[in-house]
Amino acid sequence: MTAAVRQAKTGTGRGKAAAGAKRQAKVKAAAAESPEALLDRIFGELPDNPHASDGLPEVVRKNRRGRARRRLLDALAARGPYPVPEGLRGELRALVERWGQKGFEDAFPEADAFEIRCAEERAVLDAAARGDEEARFAAAERAYRREVEARYGQIEIRGLQLSARVRQDLEIAYVPLHVEEPLEELRSAKPRKAAGKRPKGEETTVEAKAASAMLRVLERPRVLATDALVNHPRLLIVGEPGSGKSTLLAYLATRAARGEVATSTPGREPESIPFLVPVRALQEDAASPEGIARAAGAEPWFVEAALRRGRALLLVDGLDEARTEVAGKVLPTLTATLDASPGNSVIVTTRPAAAPGKDETAPRGFARARLVPMTRDEVGVFIDRWCLAAELSLNKPRSQAELDARAAADDLKERVRASRAIEKLAETPLLCSIICVVHRFLGQRIPERRVALYEAITNVLLYEWDRAKFAEGAIIGKLDAHAKRALLARLALSMHRARVADLPAEEVVKRLATHLPDLGRPEEEAAAIVAEIRDRNGVLVERAPGSFAFSHLTFQEYLAAMELVNAHAYDELLRNHKDKWWHEVIVLAAGFPGAHADRIIRGLLDKDGEDVAAGTMLAAQCAETAIEVRQPLRKELEKRVARLVPPASRTEFWTLYHLGEVAGPALLRSLDKASTEERASILMLLAFIRYEPATRTVTKFLKDPSRTDRPFPSLNGMSVTTYTLAECAAHFVKFVIEVSPAAFSVFLDAIPLAHPSAIEMLKIFRKIEKGPREQSKLEALIARAEAAHAKDSSAFAARWPRRAARSG
Repeated sequence: MTAAVRQAKTGTGRGKAAAGAKRQAKVKAAAAESPEALLDRIFGELPDNPHASDGLPEVVRKNRRGRARRRLLDALAARGPYPVPEGLRGELRALVERWGQKGFEDAFPEADAFEIRCAEERAVLDAAARGDEEARFAAAERAYRREVEARYGQIEIRGLQLSARVRQDLEIAYVPLHVEEPLEELRSAKPRKAAGKRPKGEETTVEAKAASAMLRVLERPRVLATDALVNHPRLLIVGEPGSGKSTLLAYLATRAARGEVATSTPGREPESIPFLVPVRALQEDAASPEGIARAAGAEPWFVEAALRRGRALLLVDGLDEARTEVAGKVLPTLTATLDASPGNSVIVTTRPAAAPGKDETAPRGFARARLVPMTRDEVGVFIDRWCLAAELSLNKPRSQAELDARAAADDLKERVRASRAIEKLAETPLLCSIICVVHRFLGQRIPERRVALYEAITNVLLYEWDRAKFAEGAIIGKLDAHAKRALLARLALSMHRARVADLPAEEVVKRLATHLPDLGRPEEEAAAIVAEIRDRNGVLVERAPGSFAFSHLTFQEYLAAMELVNAHAYDELLRNHKDKWWHEVIVLAAGFPGAHADRIIRGLLDKDGEDVAAGTMLAAQCAETAIEVRQPLRKELEKRVARLVPPASRTEFWTLYHLGEVAGPALLRSLDKASTEERASILMLLAFIRYEPATRTVTKFLKDPSRTDRPFPSLNGMSVTTYTLAECAAHFVKFVIEVSPAAFSVFLDAIPLAHPSAIEMLKIFRKIEKGPREQSKLEALIARAEAAHAKDSSAFAARWPRRAARSG
């Protein structure tokens, strides 16, 4: 090594040492600075913001500023005679700047929180000065629990389009989510026995039988996520985008901060301490105690102390969102942290990583549970709470807000339950909230035409996308809503043509790059756009790591139809009329403003020639979604459909049976004007093609005692056996509950009012059914009906004892 190099290196080393010493001296000087001097400096460096107090006299502005300084000085004094650490100084400066933007108004919640925090820190600092670690920990725990509750105890009500973001307490707005227990846990599970003696009486026996049957149907029971934690101290929760994973962890953090979350550790006392850890915030040390503390906004010593005591509840959010440099370290470091400190609990959330229909492999020592869609009742509760939160956001009196919310919620629930298409969308918290927004801002209505509904929903999603806080200079922010919709529509069509519902990220980049130049943007921006929307819940989402999809297949179909209509590509639509994958796209295309619906319907009829087949049935659906259809064409279509619906012979019945679901809408519409025999035939057909959208209509026939007098077309020819329409509806129940859990839930609600002949038919199906799961479903329905009948009989006997005795 030459002398020059040695001298240069020595000089560099001395320079670094001098810089380090200078920094340390600066830190010491800052620590020695008195609170008065610190605040004088912060207020002195505050940039002037004359617009913050527009209209106020100068003396009022000066007095407000003085009161704010004195209030913060009092807060710092409440900490005691301890130096103000560097981190707190930064927070104080940021707080003063935000307060200044508000004109130092007296009612500033952040100042309240700062005062409380400083007072609570005093107990921690005093205990540390005495060397009393237990007192220090207890004081820090009290302060930290308050901080967690303040940070996560509210949920944003999105989409209200108010000037400021609206937040409401979780108790008002949140609906607890359920998970499905792991299969391996259920196979060894035994039914619990109720404590105490069983009350005597037929009613209780029948109700217990109904409950038992329903439990057997739900082989993988839905349990609250909080209850799952009791049995599984290490739990991996898997959920689709928009299923509410992050909000679930915020809810658990808030409840744990209040001491309301039980864990698997028997008799744990005192309660767990929650640490919510966004994975994207983890740095090089990943899920080490120090990394957890940094991401959770807690002091490292406090996290380590909670882990040592076995009292930590780690809530690790978004395993799939880890940055590239730490992705492979998160689980190993998390497992190492837990192994080093037994007795702690953890929940990790992630998007699906496995192929659709398959389960993810849980990490070592973890149980896996999947978030399940909301049930119909849970959707109802979600709507109730959303509407109340929205009304309260307008600062109405509580009584008036509850009254207005109840009216809005009842109206929306009725509309949702009347449409299976909307009901399916509403099963996830994200899309359910979007439907609530649409209903609110369309004057408490939902568009009846599907195209208008999907346009309204995507408008809201794109609005939320627009107002999301992307980084400064984000590419996505340079595209207006129309450009975003056009870009997504081209992507949707390319995916639908490829017959795929999801694409690898690199393929999405490639396809967006093809379309961007048409929007006046360079193709190089495609990769940046994909990176920017990766963590956003909107129209397009990252469904699994490295795999993108539309948040619901409906949106892919809607946007693909829009692109084809804009391109006047009607021939392509007509070419695909026999392909079920394209049916919804064809029907939606006919409903777009400006679409040539007559051309689509005429083309579909011509595809069938003189026959009545798939083209005719699709044309009938297009006439329903179209804004306008010329009267001569509509009459021609009605005559064509009437040649086959309702079926008048075994041949026509079989033709419709082979057409399958595409014939379902026409069959459903014909029920109103049909005779008893025609209704019997239609109900049988709907059953055999398992047309699940007919579920709600069929429930009213479960209680219909009307009996056929003449033979009617069925699968085996003209049926000479007489049936009640309730018995025909029971056929539908039997076949559809095999394929639709949602239909089973609807029929569980409807079966208590069913006609006795329907129950007897279900009993026949139960005897001949071979599948244990299907048998259990039938048993649950029968038991529910018998329980309702026994209850009605008991009520009748209690009210009219003499008449009941005579009838007996």
